[in-house]
Amino acid sequence: MTWVWGLLAAAGLLWPDRLSGPVDGVPLDRAAEAILVGALFPALWCLHRRFLTTRVARLGILALLTWKALSAITFGQDGWCVRFDPALPYTVNQTGAPHAWDLRADWRDADPACSAIMTRSYHDLHEFPVWFFNLPPPSESWPGPLERPPGATTRMRVRGFLNVRQPGVLRITRTVDVSAVVSIDGETRDGAIRLDPGVHRVGVDATLRGDDWQLVPMWNDGDLWSARIATVKRPSQLDGRVRPWLNWASTLLAALLLVAWIASALSRVRDIGVLAWVAGASLSIGVLVGMGHMHAARWTILAFAGAACVPVPVRLRNLSGAFLMVGVPWIVFVVVCCAYAAGRFVLYDWGHDYWMFQRFAYRIVMQGYWLEGGTATFWFQPLYRWIAGLLHAVFGESNVGEWFWDGACLLAGAMFSYRVVRRFAGFRWGLVGSAVPLGVFVLGTGQYLIGQGLGEISSAGFLSMAALCAMRSAKGRVLPAVAAGVLATLAFYTRLNNLPMALGVVVFAWRPHSSWKPAVTIAAIIALGVTLFAWRTWHYTGVFSVFYGTQRDLLALWQPGMPIAQVLQRIAGSVMMVLTVNDPPRFDPFALPVLAGAAAAMLRLVRIPVFRSVPLAPCLFFVTGIAGALVTRGSAYPGRFSMHVIPVTCAVCVCVVAAASRGLRMRSLRSVRASTAPC
Repeated sequence: MTWVWGLLAAAGLLWPDRLSGPVDGVPLDRAAEAILVGALFPALWCLHRRFLTTRVARLGILALLTWKALSAITFGQDGWCVRFDPALPYTVNQTGAPHAWDLRADWRDADPACSAIMTRSYHDLHEFPVWFFNLPPPSESWPGPLERPPGATTRMRVRGFLNVRQPGVLRITRTVDVSAVVSIDGETRDGAIRLDPGVHRVGVDATLRGDDWQLVPMWNDGDLWSARIATVKRPSQLDGRVRPWLNWASTLLAALLLVAWIASALSRVRDIGVLAWVAGASLSIGVLVGMGHMHAARWTILAFAGAACVPVPVRLRNLSGAFLMVGVPWIVFVVVCCAYAAGRFVLYDWGHDYWMFQRFAYRIVMQGYWLEGGTATFWFQPLYRWIAGLLHAVFGESNVGEWFWDGACLLAGAMFSYRVVRRFAGFRWGLVGSAVPLGVFVLGTGQYLIGQGLGEISSAGFLSMAALCAMRSAKGRVLPAVAAGVLATLAFYTRLNNLPMALGVVVFAWRPHSSWKPAVTIAAIIALGVTLFAWRTWHYTGVFSVFYGTQRDLLALWQPGMPIAQVLQRIAGSVMMVLTVNDPPRFDPFALPVLAGAAAAMLRLVRIPVFRSVPLAPCLFFVTGIAGALVTRGSAYPGRFSMHVIPVTCAVCVCVVAAASRGLRMRSLRSVRASTAPC
């Protein structure tokens, strides 16, 4: 039941604390807490789940949950209430003031009193919680010049209290584009405002124009928020007395839990060589990214294959060992690339797919359309809009969560490739197999897709996780089969073209002369998921269909009246677009593992003697992955339509190289034996 304790730990870390601190729950809008909770915690859960069975872990989790519950009952919310009132209607179906991605505010109310809770200073436009500028206007057309900065005009109202123990000076710094009136206890004040001990009501009424924004409250020429004296509501006498002493409680409990987890993981490794490799690879790639040497950093990821040269004890020659040696440096790469963006919103270009996903994400989470998902049918791919909304709910305004999520999905593909190669050629070749798909991604055309806000990487990640679970279920285990079926269904929901590959997950659950239950379980869950998808379409449109309202007819390769020669030409172009990881198709040296793996898979299926040793299951899995390209052809965003086949083709390619290397070694050994044999 480690997964239950894992979920409880996640709840404890994400539950927003009433007392603001470095690690205080959602939104994870500071770099430190985004890294610790959004990256380190999931990595530890994957790497060392056994820690959750220990008494230390469970006591730490219960202590954290207990504190969060007591905090919610006892204390008022730290910070100030911020409400925005744009001069023009800001979105279609507007019901009141806009919501920020802040679950501490009135996010379930149609007209929130607080759009966000201010617990940090806003130094520029992108630190203000004004993500709603990404929403389409009521006309559902593209935003006009007066509906986004610098042309937009927005009123901002800030309300809260200061609990001052000693006399001091309050100063609220702002720029020319932020014209504000500050009131203390109902009286208008400005400049350096001297306050006597006691509780004071603070109000700021501002008008935001242009794009040079700043609002920085200072207390005695220091950061107001570090003083721990600001609250949304008037604090009680007890609250005012104990708050300064308990602000660090949540951070301390979370830190103790994570430090104990790290110490337990390190004690489990207990190998200097492995730890030296992980530390060296992580430090190298972190420094390269931090210094702006991105090209060198990308090549370093491909060099992760060098982990195969590190002596590894038998107890670490498993999926956890591969995750440690390849996955941890990869996580460092992702974190360093995007940590600067924590707490900063992105003003998206309009009209793009990722802009559409963002608007639907807002409609789902903030406006409550959980089943509808923004539209009755899915012209744009369905599930990613829910994923984007939940990521914003956790990480706030920024797109750091999308970076972390895409990085995790790509890592899942690397671990799937490791598992396929490991079964065929051993642990060392498995490490090579895990590094190659990551190298193909970061060096190839699709490198820009990570954190972009599209669904293809998510679907590929679900498929890889489903295949890993299916492999675990091959000996008759039902629970991994259920997980595989659910994950494969989510992969289909995220990108409908991947339905054949979702069904292809079954090949990893079936073995000759073994139980048929896992394969049947996976297939049944996928069938149920497809049925539920069609039911939802019927619920909103009256048509029981999976593809009704999608781009299927527009993107179909075979159009009515089209000559067969032209159809075949279009199919060939579609397949080569996927295999060359480029649109239009072209030779790309970084896509060679994909092309080579695809060719080897097909040669294995037609039983060419040299390729008969290549494992059959990943070759069949590749065929199901390429099947969608025979029916429809996507467009825009080069490289996106290859994401789902990169892990499996790279795995097959490495298997072929490993088999060739083994053959050469055996021939060399036979030659040596023959030359040394007595006459």
